[in-house]
Amino acid sequence: MTPHLTWSRGGEAELVEIDGDRVRLRSTASSAPGARVEGSLQATGTAIRLKVARCRLRAPHEPSDPAPAERIYELEGRLIDATRDVRAELARLVAGEHPG
Repeated sequence: MTPHLTWSRGGEAELVEIDGDRVRLRSTASSAPGARVEGSLQATGTAIRLKVARCRLRAPHEPSDPAPAERIYELEGRLIDATRDVRAELARLVAGEHPG
């Protein structure tokens, strides 16, 4: 996991997919559906707010592999108050481009 953002309550997340205001992330912190979470992009400090629709524990390893050092959750949700520029910045991260 290559973290793109840091949650304000602790943990990190990697943006996996964005479609308009809908996003999917891999996160080291879980969050209940309906919760509003806040964080900031590591590269630029841009504030990100998200309303969580779904949170699932991922199993990124085979049962015979050693357990990962930390649990990884898949969060799906909707961006709150994201401007067009912020959504474009997130889309560049998903595409693998570096901010600049």
